[in-house]
Amino acid sequence: MAHRFAVLLLISAATLHMRAQSGERHFEYGFEQRVRNENWNNIFDYRDATDDERGQVRYRTRLWVKAPLTANIDFSLGLAQETNQIFQPHTPTHMDEGMFETAYVDVKRLFVKGLSLRVGRQNLIKGEGFLILEGNPWDGSRSIYHNAAVLGYERGKAKLELIGIFDPRMDRFLPRFNDKAHQLIEWNESALGAYYTDNRFKKTSLEAYLFYKREFGDIRPATHAQYQADRYVYTAGGRTVHKLPNAFSLTGEFAWQWGHQRPNREIRAWGGYGYLKRTFGAQKRHYATFGYWGMSGSDPSTPNTIGNWDPLFSRWPKWSEGYIYTQFKEVGVAYWTNTGMWQGEAVYVPWKPLSLRGTVYQMHAYHPYPGSRQQYGNGTERGQEYQLRADLTVNKHWRGHVLYESHVPGSFYAGKDMGFFFRTEVSYQFTGQVAF
Repeated sequence: MAHRFAVLLLISAATLHMRAQSGERHFEYGFEQRVRNENWNNIFDYRDATDDERGQVRYRTRLWVKAPLTANIDFSLGLAQETNQIFQPHTPTHMDEGMFETAYVDVKRLFVKGLSLRVGRQNLIKGEGFLILEGNPWDGSRSIYHNAAVLGYERGKAKLELIGIFDPRMDRFLPRFNDKAHQLIEWNESALGAYYTDNRFKKTSLEAYLFYKREFGDIRPATHAQYQADRYVYTAGGRTVHKLPNAFSLTGEFAWQWGHQRPNREIRAWGGYGYLKRTFGAQKRHYATFGYWGMSGSDPSTPNTIGNWDPLFSRWPKWSEGYIYTQFKEVGVAYWTNTGMWQGEAVYVPWKPLSLRGTVYQMHAYHPYPGSRQQYGNGTERGQEYQLRADLTVNKHWRGHVLYESHVPGSFYAGKDMGFFFRTEVSYQFTGQVAF
């Protein structure tokens, strides 16, 4: 698989080189190999009696190039594949499919100064990823891309972006290698929106957004417990970060949602968070945070109104790598909804290459889960989540981390046994450029 990727990248590089105009420009390239060893148990139902232990190694390979077509236009192309070697329970290992992780044209100046356009497959991350980061929650950690067009206008330290997204349930826009027909999400998703960022103020940054999104084409039968009929949802909100005296800062984000799901259910939901941060040390390498995150849930007493927060394009392990699998049997993997969390976190950097993090969550639901009592209880306490992580950056090429998470379930779940998630990771990356 890797040699096919390399051949395609070399062909692309040669083509773009021939098309480049005179004058010095830079052709950029890169390679990354990441290896993850993961072990977990009890994170689906918190029952020792159930055999859901998993041990696996995940191998992800990425290759990418970026080349100028003209002084104002760049072309980027990236390829990726991730293969899982599952040894508990033992599963035969085969090379997984390869795909185009990125493929976009970036017009850095369009007609007038400050106007830009990026079209194609690209990674989109806004703010802390509370609204936009992940386009393919079902492909694990292989990719986060969106098929999108972003028209931006920047003036000074303020920027307005108009964003269009279409992410189908299965990739149908670009070729795949060793095609496995992977499902990327439960339904098709399309969205239009505007995102405004303002950094003109010395101590305060502001962000505001409005999005319209459609989710349609769930092929599961209507009798399936997690089937979702076609829906549209509007999301409006904003985010701010304000610097306070004595190395403190205050961050907050809040959004409202409204819309409709067929045939006759209204959507009324909200999500947001706020936290206080304090940095320490001469270089402000250490910090501590305390805050609350909330994503509304549906009230069983009003069945015609959907109160569950829709995470739009943020179904990723922002708060926990292991807990996203617990969510699989509610709405879907990494579907953060009907959840409130108090969080305390501290990061200590004893040595520049080494970072140590400890995090504690007290988690609850706004309403009990209305589904199976074999998995869920009658209460609203999701439980306590404990996390320890160490990151080591050896140099610009080598880095790695160790992560341990444990979850003590509360009354929201029928199971009462602790679940855990453990991961070690090593990655190697190199980048380069050639002037021509």
